[in-house]
Amino acid sequence: LPSPLRNLSLLILSLSLLASPTTSQQSAVASDGTVQEEPPTIPPQSGPLADLLGQQLHGLQFISESQAQLVAVGTQDALANAEVVGLYFSADWCGPCRQFTPELVSFYNKINGANARVGGGKKRLEVVFISRCRDWDSFGQYFATMPWLALPFEDSAGAVGEGLSRKYNVKSIPTLVLVDGQSGATITADGRNKIPQDKAGVGFPWRSPIDNLQRSLLPGPVRRVVGAMVG
Repeated sequence: LPSPLRNLSLLILSLSLLASPTTSQQSAVASDGTVQEEPPTIPPQSGPLADLLGQQLHGLQFISESQAQLVAVGTQDALANAEVVGLYFSADWCGPCRQFTPELVSFYNKINGANARVGGGKKRLEVVFISRCRDWDSFGQYFATMPWLALPFEDSAGAVGEGLSRKYNVKSIPTLVLVDGQSGATITADGRNKIPQDKAGVGFPWRSPIDNLQRSLLPGPVRRVVGAMVG
């Protein structure tokens, strides 16, 4: 991980002084606890992933070693270049989650190569953290160890997060659900076990034979419609 992600103490101290930002805020967080907020200019989002996750996601942008910025980004725009989107249900208090997260970070960096950073070019995999953390401070501290995006904490802890848990039948964490980056259709709900079994990503994203056949026969717009229908 880059050194700002390894050196979390300043970020942890600053995040602990903040109330949870709303999805209409962009917050600059300094080690002394100061916050600078600017209204984002995010156009209305439409598409399968915006329908699934809502209008906005959060990214963590490091400004310096002691300052980070929690940035609101449009969901469909942020995920437009992703072949596959991983929905990562995880929490700081969960031992297996804390063991798996570094493994997922390593896989994410490997599978994306030079485009692994947030805002990079075409990606084979983008991940959205669906927090099961108990409070905002814990969410901020845990999210700081991740190089990807997150569902806003208030959404993860509210109706959106609960709806996603029901939709994908999440019974335990960590859970990694992989969905098609264009249609939003489910590829596999077993990404948590697929990655340790295929660390090199040879079979990624582990589509079923039927899914591969549909992709070879159906044009993209038709697949998106089908994906929206079957989830």
